Amino acid sequence: MAQKRILDFFGTPASKKSRTEVQRIQESIPTLTSFSPEPSRPASFTSETAKTCGNNPHKPAAPPCNAASTGGGISTLAAFEEPFQPSNFVFPSRHFGTETFNRAFTPAWFNKWKWLHYVTETNRVLCFACLKAIEKKLINADSFRVDNPFVSGGFGNWRKATAKFKEHERSKLHMDSVQRHAALGNVPINALLSNALAEQQGTARHVLELLFRSIRFLGSKGMPFRGDTTRDGILYELMLERTYDLPKEREWVMRRDNWMSNTIQSEIIQQFAHAIQRDIVARSSESRFYGLTADGTTDVSTTEQFSCNLQFVDSSLESHCLFLGFYNAQDSTGQTLFSCIKDVFLRLNIPIERLVAYCFDGASNMSGCFSGVQARLKELCPQSMYVHCNNHALDLVLQEVACEVTLVADTLNFVRGVATVIGESPKRKQLFESLFGCDEVAVNILGLCPTRWCVRATAIKRVCFSYSTLLATLNLLKDDKKLLRGDSRSKIGGLWNQARKGRTFFGVLCCQALFEPCEAVARGLQSSKASALGALECANVLKDRIAALRDDDIVEEMVHKVEACASEMDLKMPDTTARVSRTPGHFRQTTEPEAVAHNAATVIWRHQFYQAVDLVSAELKRRFDQESMTLAASRERAVIVAAGGGTVDLEPLQLPKELDKDRLNLQLKMLCDVTRESQCSTVRDVASCLSKLHPQTRALFTEAEKLIQLCLCLPISVASSERSFSNLRRLKTWLRSTMTQKRLTHLSLMNVHTDILNALDIHSLMRDFIYSAPERQATFGVI
Repeated sequence: MAQKRILDFFGTPASKKSRTEVQRIQESIPTLTSFSPEPSRPASFTSETAKTCGNNPHKPAAPPCNAASTGGGISTLAAFEEPFQPSNFVFPSRHFGTETFNRAFTPAWFNKWKWLHYVTETNRVLCFACLKAIEKKLINADSFRVDNPFVSGGFGNWRKATAKFKEHERSKLHMDSVQRHAALGNVPINALLSNALAEQQGTARHVLELLFRSIRFLGSKGMPFRGDTTRDGILYELMLERTYDLPKEREWVMRRDNWMSNTIQSEIIQQFAHAIQRDIVARSSESRFYGLTADGTTDVSTTEQFSCNLQFVDSSLESHCLFLGFYNAQDSTGQTLFSCIKDVFLRLNIPIERLVAYCFDGASNMSGCFSGVQARLKELCPQSMYVHCNNHALDLVLQEVACEVTLVADTLNFVRGVATVIGESPKRKQLFESLFGCDEVAVNILGLCPTRWCVRATAIKRVCFSYSTLLATLNLLKDDKKLLRGDSRSKIGGLWNQARKGRTFFGVLCCQALFEPCEAVARGLQSSKASALGALECANVLKDRIAALRDDDIVEEMVHKVEACASEMDLKMPDTTARVSRTPGHFRQTTEPEAVAHNAATVIWRHQFYQAVDLVSAELKRRFDQESMTLAASRERAVIVAAGGGTVDLEPLQLPKELDKDRLNLQLKMLCDVTRESQCSTVRDVASCLSKLHPQTRALFTEAEKLIQLCLCLPISVASSERSFSNLRRLKTWLRSTMTQKRLTHLSLMNVHTDILNALDIHSLMRDFIYSAPERQATFGVI
């Protein structure tokens, strides 16, 4: 039965027997008398008769003109453009059942139900909207019953009139008829609905629009919708606030069935999310190539969340990297994540064969050369290339230095320790800020986050700036037995002893010198306009800067700073007396005098700093020496050189088969003619010049545009995925940890793509929501 009802709802044709019966009944109806818009009036038609008919020239006079047939079959109204509703007509009356009084048609019903069509010959009424829809074949013959009195024979039981009128007005047949007429626009909608129902539906539609706009606002801001119950949630209170001066709408909101349940909320949120995804797919369909960035993390409920971002180039040659959603993978193996990526492309109808580049972190499940995601994508798309995220590569360089060099490791542990000790208690933090002088600006000590790329240098710099205040704070806390327990005092005492050493302050200066240029490069790599050529140039600049730190003058300057601070803050400096270091006699191979090495403590500091500098230089060279990055940079360089009028060799570029090399070579030679007046230093500059050309002129550079799109589709960082994790942290909190995966993905799309969300057509979404069920059409009417 359930399956049969679903098939009937979607308009599946009925059986042959029922169709044959309907056709037989329709054919048995006698041919009705047709009337022209200006029917011939009989001699007896006078001005008094016109008054009786309501003084409407388009309505025939009551007795002689109303010839709508009700001969037992389906009635027709071919001669009428609007319902016949006489105003001063004397309606006949008769008995009903065992009643002792007569009943007659009440003319006031015409004002309440505009669709009533009165038939004078039979003293019955028909539904003008349904009959017109049937005659114009707007309604399928299988969607109504032939024994319905409002479309065949007429209704005349005035004792049950109001109840039957309401029942028919809310029926699927009537609502479908009203919807079809509204789509045609040839019949006024107020002629098809009653005044009361039209007013109720207007109020309901206004409340529904407020609901859609409120959900859009809360979703874009990442705010919660519900409280412990639906009635105490933010959405309900916001709707009450927005309907404060609208009494009818406020009454509707306070009803029990106010259409704001959790299920309705999730459905509307899903409509917004699907509309955003459709917009992204429509914008990306113009691109010939795609790039992909993906990364995973765990949310507050320890659920694995896999973020996917699509990079493409639009018709204006602008590059975009847009978030597609969070997906909960069963596990984190390469096969599972690869299947997840394929499923994303399949569900959104994005051709995965256009994928030319993908950027992941260095985890084995993503970057593995045999069973990793990049290896499986390479098998599916042989012309694609994998890029190890440049930000992760730079972060691994700094982590390697922190693990291998003792001076750097001890300094980072000290910075992390003092940030934890001071930040975990408001009294300690207040004490720290109160020790700053009147002319000094109080700073907040930051902790070292292992996953954020641009906070380490800031945290180290603040410790260096407030070193004296930090030392005084630790000195006061280490002996405070009232506020601190023994284990906390011992921890603070250890930090105080470490802070009093000159080596610690020297380590802070060394880490500041190393981390500041690295984090400056990290900010550039996270930019949405970053490119492979720019990333390699930034890496080369960073290598030169790090190599420049291997200078005795720089080390001597830092040692002088330590000595000045030591005299001011009473720091413990090592013994500056040079110790003679000789080689043991049994290791000597000659009798000549040996050169004496003075092994002072500052010399050891210099060796440790040089060790860190050499390790950073070596790791930068190793981590950024990627074959894919070099190939992508050579493609970008070819476009820039061609725009400057140089000669380009296409053989080393390993271009895809979609590009015609002969035509591309010719177009690159012509490229300098349209970019001569512009200083093009990047591929984006060349793309901007081409996008401004006349369409006919731009058509001369189709292959050059393909090469530009190929360059702009290459992602060099997963920063877009990392940004989506920030949205995830704001959306799924401890108070919202039970949010379903489906709702989380839809809300994240609304929260990330606020520009697309605010540009959506609310009325179009409302129309889809209303027309999805007959009950909603009866409640909200037609838009």
